[in-house]
Amino acid sequence: MSNTQVTDNIMFVAALQQLARLAERKELTAAECELVKRDLERRLRPTIIVPC
Repeated sequence: MSNTQVTDNIMFVAALQQLARLAERKELTAAECELVKRDLERRLRPTIIVPC
């Protein structure tokens, strides 16, 4: 795995954790969370499997 892939994976996991916190506090709807998650997947192209 390249340094870029490792960095992208770390950023992706951190962003998913932040999304989960925002969803818990009801600051984002489920639809908004899914939209952001798809955008993150497109931008960062994670190479790890993360349960959601």
